Amino acid sequence: MNKTPGLLTILASLLWDVGLSLAAYFVAHWLGASDYVALLCGSLAALVRVVWVAARTRKFDVFAAVMLGVFLVGLGLSFLTGSPKFLLVKESFGTGIAGLAFLVSCFVGRPLIFYAALRMQEGDPDRAAEFEQRWQQLPGFRRNFRIMSAAWGAGLLFDAIVRIPLVLSLPTSAAVTASTVLFIATTVLLALWNVRFVKRIQAGPQPELKQA
Repeated sequence: MNKTPGLLTILASLLWDVGLSLAAYFVAHWLGASDYVALLCGSLAALVRVVWVAARTRKFDVFAAVMLGVFLVGLGLSFLTGSPKFLLVKESFGTGIAGLAFLVSCFVGRPLIFYAALRMQEGDPDRAAEFEQRWQQLPGFRRNFRIMSAAWGAGLLFDAIVRIPLVLSLPTSAAVTASTVLFIATTVLLALWNVRFVKRIQAGPQPELKQA
């Protein structure tokens, strides 16, 4: 196969994971909801997205488990405090935890980006099997996924660290806008880097798989 399967599709999946919660927040605000309710709607939308993906693929994979854990902890703390500012800061903690999970997965087990990519192959058993075979046989394939996971982990950690003082220093409405812009900018930059990285991989020579 001339192209590494599913890598570009990962970006669409990750952007869905992020974009749905942002859309829910802005729609709730547009309908007149308070900052707290709008932020809570964003968190719930993200939770629904994770559960839906797990149900659709009939597999509760590691990637889904990490994301669901982040949202469940955040939602539990949100119900206890009821503070819009806390909900925004909570998003930073959630992003930071996710970033750490991406980084740790580069050294323990398989990178989370690999599980996200494998999730996109579930509808095609042949592609899923080839994907797994590439992981087993090709060191370069494994290295590329570790690089991508490390980049996303570092980017998410940067977003989390910068966002906390930003949120605490601004009024809630301005903090929401600044937080959203920062997160979108971070995600877009990571996605653009990921696209270029994948294109560079695909432009190079493709190693052949060993025949069984």
